[in-house]
Amino acid sequence: MKMLMTVAAVGVASFGLWSVANHQTPGVDPVVSNSIPAGATDHAYTISNVTANTACLAERGTRISSRSERFTANADCDAVWPGLSAARTWINNGDGTVVVADSRGEPILTVVDGDGAYETVEPADALVTMISAD
Repeated sequence: MKMLMTVAAVGVASFGLWSVANHQTPGVDPVVSNSIPAGATDHAYTISNVTANTACLAERGTRISSRSERFTANADCDAVWPGLSAARTWINNGDGTVVVADSRGEPILTVVDGDGAYETVEPADALVTMISAD
């Protein structure tokens, strides 16, 4: 019986060594994840002021929180609306309005999605529209 147990143990050990020696490392999975570049989620807008007859470009970028995204406007956007170049966040209020705010969270413009464009609702005297440039 001892001989049978020894032969069985040697057989199991041999099979284990054989399976480890013949085991091939799996190839690299050809599927690429995270293949969408970070900039692909950006949305460009043409912002215009009908009263001042001015326009500029701005971008809504990466998500900051569940309802906030980064927002950047160039210095020429100050001609469209004072302080617009200081805008840093796009905050979706969930009620159809969006606040474009500075780095302290202070609102610069509050807009509502209209017929294919965002239109300002606050301040009341701002005749500013944002049209998707994508």
